[in-house]
Amino acid sequence: MRYAWVVGLCVCVGFWTGHCYGAIVENLTIGNAKALALANAVTADPPGVDSIHFNPAGLALMKGRQRNLKLLAARLTFEVEFGEYTQEYQDTLDALELEDDVPNSSSSTSILAIKIPGQDKPEKWPLPFLIAPLGGAIYNPPGTNVTFGTAVYTPLAAGYVRDEDDPATYMGEVLAISRITYLSPSIGVALSDEWLVGASLGLSYFGLGGNTRLRVPHSLVGLAYLLSKQFTEQNLCVPGVIELCDGELTPVTEAARLEFYAEDTLSFSVNFGVLWKPTPWFSWGAVYQSESENDMKGSYQITYSDAWSSFFGDVYNSSLGQGVNFLLPLPTGRQVEKGVAKISLKTPAHFATGVSVQLTPRWKVNVDAKWTDWAVWGGIVIEFDRPLDFLKIAGPISDYATEDVLTIPRHYESTWNWAYGVEYQWNDALALRFGYEPRTSSIPEDKRDVLLPVGDADFYTAGWGC
Repeated sequence: MRYAWVVGLCVCVGFWTGHCYGAIVENLTIGNAKALALANAVTADPPGVDSIHFNPAGLALMKGRQRNLKLLAARLTFEVEFGEYTQEYQDTLDALELEDDVPNSSSSTSILAIKIPGQDKPEKWPLPFLIAPLGGAIYNPPGTNVTFGTAVYTPLAAGYVRDEDDPATYMGEVLAISRITYLSPSIGVALSDEWLVGASLGLSYFGLGGNTRLRVPHSLVGLAYLLSKQFTEQNLCVPGVIELCDGELTPVTEAARLEFYAEDTLSFSVNFGVLWKPTPWFSWGAVYQSESENDMKGSYQITYSDAWSSFFGDVYNSSLGQGVNFLLPLPTGRQVEKGVAKISLKTPAHFATGVSVQLTPRWKVNVDAKWTDWAVWGGIVIEFDRPLDFLKIAGPISDYATEDVLTIPRHYESTWNWAYGVEYQWNDALALRFGYEPRTSSIPEDKRDVLLPVGDADFYTAGWGC
């Protein structure tokens, strides 16, 4: 009976070009040194215990008892550059004699945030890089062609904290999203000398949380500001009747801050894999990772600015406001609203297929083609337990809001990308690995924003290990 430990002896160094990571962050947070060194081109060359994620059929290649303990270390930097407003909107601001410091500015942060079980709010990570212990184990009963296993891994994890005066905080001051698979009962079966199959069931935690500054950059708010200015200049305000004077709420004024935290402690997914090895020098593999529903429950709090509360409080309590409120619900001007929130978000399905070719006794080449169904992220839907003042304004002027539902539009696309890996077997104990993965972003260019600033990227890797 074989018993082995694999503890951080396989080392990988990766380099990315482009803004953050393309194709969102799939596979990058698994933390397998071999997979990263080969740019994740391992569907036909599964990496040990982590085959549970990359291709469960690879478990059938493992014998005896084996454990895999690893320490993932990563540093992320999120960078954004802002251009000019559209001429139409800039003309509106000019007509209102308003200025905004967001155009032609930039945003950058390397401060990480994480969302973990047991913590309502995302936690600011105290170190300049993330460190996470992960691992798993397998067991192959002697004399059988069946291998069992389980692992702890992170299919998806990202998060950041921006400074309060960062221009990107109007769509994300703090954001953390994580999917942690804490139990993954798996099986790999060798059907014959050539065909191997496998499956794994993922029991995962999914958490999402953050806070953001909000403003209402709409012409109606500009009109309200203009009326307030005109009423003040012409002394038309009548206390208790018409309260539109001294308004400070503008399209570029902070209107509120939204905090939301939600999680699903038991989210299911399934991985299916197949591996074909007709000769010792060639293998083909494929894996399908199912979509999973994440029905999260949590809390929210909206804290309104003084400019918002003062303006709408005066309007709501005036005679004119009461008359308008009968026809069109107006914000009440309250300072804080909080309660229970529900967020529905899917983890997209993923498919990969590839080949591994042993060109010579020392040189091996892997090629993968991958697809992820990020199109299921049409929008992040947040359901509130009551009508909100902010949504009473946003609802009539936006296609993505009602009085108690806010949709943060994403409009992501399902994308294909390739991955290439090369391995050189230096000796029996050491392999050198190199990889390249051009990652096409799942976010169309005209839909990219500061919430998840993810563009196209080229992923270059190098590593060495067992």
